[in-house]
Amino acid sequence: MKKLYFPLFLVLSLIILSCEKRIDELKFEKNVMYEIFPAMMDSVWVNAVLTYVPPPPPGVDPSEYKLNKRNESNKRFNKELAELKKKKFPVDLVLFDKAVIIDNSKELQQHFKDAAILKNNTVDTIEYNFDRKKLDAYKAFHLKYVSKIPKGDQRQLYNNCCYTIRGMLVLSRIQFDSEKKYGVLSVGIECGPMCGYGYRIYIKKVKDKWVIDQIQDAWIA
Repeated sequence: MKKLYFPLFLVLSLIILSCEKRIDELKFEKNVMYEIFPAMMDSVWVNAVLTYVPPPPPGVDPSEYKLNKRNESNKRFNKELAELKKKKFPVDLVLFDKAVIIDNSKELQQHFKDAAILKNNTVDTIEYNFDRKKLDAYKAFHLKYVSKIPKGDQRQLYNNCCYTIRGMLVLSRIQFDSEKKYGVLSVGIECGPMCGYGYRIYIKKVKDKWVIDQIQDAWIA
């Protein structure tokens, strides 16, 4: 019977070490999320207003027309955001209160060519709740947290709550490369029964700080 003690102890030790590793990795990911949150929200708040661009006049190149319109809107809304910050007048946003699971590993590898992605890398199944105090520390936005995505008549929340974005922001967990130099996450905006769009946000580590490398249109419904 005593011979079983060592194998059992070894198994328990491996389980404990595995759990501790997952806890450390989750803590690391959360810290990165809170670090990039201000810059990410600034960008998403602006970009969320830019999703739809009407068709161009006859004879005008569609891609150039769309780019010009978006650049004009970027300048306008960045100026508005800067003025709101200066006046310390918070922008209201609705935010789903947990980070959801979205697999962006393929896109991470395509965007950062030198990113080392583990072959057995699987999406973690934990959806963690945000630390509201850390998010609320960024005073440019006043966040209204919701614990579920509104459906049917409950979608009136979008129009009744907030004047800046008529929808709810949903953030995904961050996926990293094996060396923790690059990452990617998704931001979705739920705005109605047949209304939704999202962005894929690529981040990278520069001089011990995490910065946004690119915001990419991901989907629209």
